[in-house]
Amino acid sequence: MAQNLTKLFARIIVCMVFLPAGIHAIFGHDRFTTDEAQRIEAMGSPAEAFEKVVERAKPASLRAPRADDADGTSKLRALNRLALRLQDARVPQPLLVAWAVSCVELVGGAAMLLGFFTRLFALPLAVIGAFHLWKVVWPQLGTAMAWNWSPDESHVATTWVAATLLPLSLFMLGAGAPSVDSLMKGSGGKGGKKAAAKPAAAE
Repeated sequence: MAQNLTKLFARIIVCMVFLPAGIHAIFGHDRFTTDEAQRIEAMGSPAEAFEKVVERAKPASLRAPRADDADGTSKLRALNRLALRLQDARVPQPLLVAWAVSCVELVGGAAMLLGFFTRLFALPLAVIGAFHLWKVVWPQLGTAMAWNWSPDESHVATTWVAATLLPLSLFMLGAGAPSVDSLMKGSGGKGGKKAAAKPAAAE
């Protein structure tokens, strides 16, 4: 019972980290400088990026126009921030990967809460958490030691350490109960064995 509660608490924490991040990345907007907006425009739209991979074509009509504000910044979809980090890390097709990562955060965060295909989503979420630690958290903290961090810096670092290690532990241990995974396993596992045992005992 205690072990199942521990897994449930871990799933709730993972959901609280990744689900809001996925929602903000896909449905939210951030401010980008002129240089950042130009880099994003150079990536094209997701449809263009897909065409580059499959057909090596890039239809300019699919590129979404951007609107510059008076302060020189542009309001664009938030996941473009991740696309820029992926491009800095020299990841191929950064825009497509950013969309994939954001969708995994959104769907995987909800799946973690339900305990649905937990192991399938846990490993990608652990990789995403590790990437955030590497490209977002540590560059912001610089060379400062942990005891020199501000409360905000400590909270951010702790959040993404947990978002890396907890999915990894769920990948190794499973969702526990209550979860959809345990219900599916029970209906096809113990229940099926008991149902098969009854006719055999009757014979």
